[in-house]
Amino acid sequence: MSSTNKSRLEASTRDPLKRLRKQLAEEYRDQPGDRIDEAAKHALDRFGGARVREFVPIFAWRHARQHLRRAS
Repeated sequence: MSSTNKSRLEASTRDPLKRLRKQLAEEYRDQPGDRIDEAAKHALDRFGGARVREFVPIFAWRHARQHLRRAS
């Protein structure tokens, strides 16, 4: 893994909640911020016990998107 890819991965796992909120807010502009925050927190909590942490952000993003789509 190159040092650039490694630093990106470290940045995305350092504060996944902040990044996930930003991604969801950009995609679901019609949703209230508190609903986006709730979906992001719930999704990250769901995968909190995962042994392989590198994939948590993508799984959480997918889970939160499903939740927000159902809420629309």
